[in-house]
Amino acid sequence: MFRRNSKALFVVLIPLFTSWAQKPVLLTESPLTVGMHRVESGIGVEYLEKHQAPAPDFPETEIRALIASTRIGVSSNVDIDLDWRGKIFATYPGGATAADWGDLTVATKINLFSKAESLYSVGVRSAVKLPNTSYKPYKLGSDQTDYFFHVLASAVTESFEVRANVGVGIVSDPIGTGKQNDLFMYSAAFLLPLTNAATLFAECCGFNGYFRDDAKMVTRLGVSSKLEFLSWSIFGSVRVFGNNRDYATAFESSENWSIGFFLKKDFQF
Repeated sequence: MFRRNSKALFVVLIPLFTSWAQKPVLLTESPLTVGMHRVESGIGVEYLEKHQAPAPDFPETEIRALIASTRIGVSSNVDIDLDWRGKIFATYPGGATAADWGDLTVATKINLFSKAESLYSVGVRSAVKLPNTSYKPYKLGSDQTDYFFHVLASAVTESFEVRANVGVGIVSDPIGTGKQNDLFMYSAAFLLPLTNAATLFAECCGFNGYFRDDAKMVTRLGVSSKLEFLSWSIFGSVRVFGNNRDYATAFESSENWSIGFFLKKDFQF
C-alpha cells in the first residue's frame, strides 16, 4: 500500500551518466522498488556541452541518442536495472566528429526498509558498468569495467519527497593497466508535485577521489509529467564546481551544461 500511494503522489523517475551508473533522468535514486511483476522502461536523448582549454583530442559536445533504461521488479523489494547510453555522437575542436555505442550498466536495487507510518525508506544499489564504449581513438568511453555501490534513503510526505544517496565507485584507468580510481559519491534530490500529474525535481550530485580532476559537482533541474499511457521528463544540468577534465572518459560530470528529454512506460506482467 505504501508503494502504491507514494507512486500516486510522485512520478518515480527511472534511473545518466557515468559515475552515477548512467541513470538517464534523476541521478539520485529512490530506495523504493517498482514491485513484483512490474517493468518501467523508457527512451530519450541528451545534449551535453563543455568549454575547455585547447584539447583537440577531447570532445566539446556530445549527443546521446536513444538512451534507454529498463527497471524490472523481480520481487516485492528487488529490482534489476538495465541502463544504456545509446548511440553517442561527438564533435571536437576544429569541427571533427566521431560516434560510438554507449556503455551498458547492470544494477540491482534492494529495498531494505519501508515504514508506511513515517514514510521513510532505506535501500542499497549495486551497479556494474560494462566496457562497451572505446577509449581510443575518440575518448568517448573508458573501455573499462567499473563498479558502484550506494546506500539510498528517502522521506515522502503528501507535499514533497526528499532523497539522499551516498556511495563509492571503483573506476578503472583506460591508460594504466591495473590502475583504478576510488571515488566517494554523494547526491540529494527534492521532488515537489506541481499538479496531480506533474512533478518538479532538483538535485545536486558530486564525487571526490584521489586525483586532481576528481572533485566535481553538478546540479540538475527538471519537470516530469504523467499522461494516460506515458510519462515524460525534460531536464538539464549545470556544473557548479570542478574542472572539465575527466579521469577516464568524456563528459563524466564535466559538462558545462546539458539538456535532455525522456519518455517512460510502465508495464505489468
